[in-house]
Amino acid sequence: MSGRTPKLLARYTAALKEYLNGGGEAALQRAYELGRTALADGLGVLEMAALHHQAMMRVLRPAETSGSRRTSGDVPEAIAAAAQFISESLSPFEMTHRGYRETNAALQASEKRYRELFENANDVVFTTDLRGELTSLNRAGEQLTGYQRDEVSSTKFSALVAPEHLPIARGIVERTGAGGSEHTRYEINLVTRDGRRVPMEVHTSVIYQDGRPVGIQGIARDVTERKRAEEALRGLNERLEEEAKRIAHALHDEAGQLLSSVHLALEEVARELPPGARARLQAVKDLLEQMEGELRRLSHELRPTILDDLGLLPALEFLADRVAKRSGLVIKVKGSTKGRLAPPVETAFYRSVQEALNNVVRHAQATRVDVEIRQKDGAVQCSVQDDGAGFDVSKVLSRRGERGIGLIGIRERAGALSGTFAIRSTPGHGTEVLITIPLGSGDVAANTAR
Repeated sequence: MSGRTPKLLARYTAALKEYLNGGGEAALQRAYELGRTALADGLGVLEMAALHHQAMMRVLRPAETSGSRRTSGDVPEAIAAAAQFISESLSPFEMTHRGYRETNAALQASEKRYRELFENANDVVFTTDLRGELTSLNRAGEQLTGYQRDEVSSTKFSALVAPEHLPIARGIVERTGAGGSEHTRYEINLVTRDGRRVPMEVHTSVIYQDGRPVGIQGIARDVTERKRAEEALRGLNERLEEEAKRIAHALHDEAGQLLSSVHLALEEVARELPPGARARLQAVKDLLEQMEGELRRLSHELRPTILDDLGLLPALEFLADRVAKRSGLVIKVKGSTKGRLAPPVETAFYRSVQEALNNVVRHAQATRVDVEIRQKDGAVQCSVQDDGAGFDVSKVLSRRGERGIGLIGIRERAGALSGTFAIRSTPGHGTEVLITIPLGSGDVAANTAR
């Protein structure tokens, strides 16, 4: 018993005596408070029954100091009356027990729902300890990997990961044990029991116990179909670029030759005309020169030959110069790719910057744009940042139209090369578009140094 029990017994006895002598609701309220005190001191129901018994013995004992004595007929009446008193003192225990039962029932119902979700999820759901050993795997995981649940405890998560992606998986486990990021998203190739490779998108979070990390729980989704769609989109994009290149060369070379021939023909005609008629012919020649300039612009925007000949940075500098002259914006391009990238990657970056600059011109009300290319963490990043009006990102990306479609196009180009697209913007504080594509995407990167 608690060291406070003697004092509690004295208080309980006094309150019980008061109640038996007609103390009424006030004495019952003290019984309730004494029950709460006993519960806080760690006493149980049996100990409260013993406490009540001792108090009753004291109350029913002859009152030697006053010389009075209870008659035998008073005892049953006192015991019956005291029943209400002990019931009131035990009510905090009943309330606590009821709360425990309700909480336990809710916990069991929640656990049942979790188990149903765990078992019936279409995605793979798993847990590991901090050594990377699997501790649970749902039915979808069994079906995909070929491993049964009773084999899980002896299987390391790393055994299911393709060798080239092991550093990613091990890094996640190590960072979790060291108190790293609580939520992580990454992509790996999973190796099934029969040797098949399945591309997976994995989301993991930390399992805590008593405030410290004890494991990892994760959801992994088979993204085979998405990868096929990205590959198909990449081959769509590549065919479009080839067609754009063909049309651009036709505009630049064939249409340019025809216009040159027209110029020569007009020169011959001009020599045979009187001076007044030559002036009118000059106006026609001026229109032809404007047409030539427009054809060159269209040819460049369809497919700049400088991108094929010199690479991404010179092409972006040329693009920035043309957009700056047309719009009045100050556009600065800086950084390096540390060599030529694969043609699909250079094209994706060029088209993304082109679309981003078009958005700035149309919507941003900006005065300056900074374009930067850099290598970071095994990838190439391109940032396009303006000082314009900014916008609500989620609202714009959720609608189909104008800037929404342009940004979605940038995201799809990056996704087709296993890259990512992010946009940061706040109304009144400008916008940054960030495209990241892994090194080596879209065929092996070219080795020609700039």
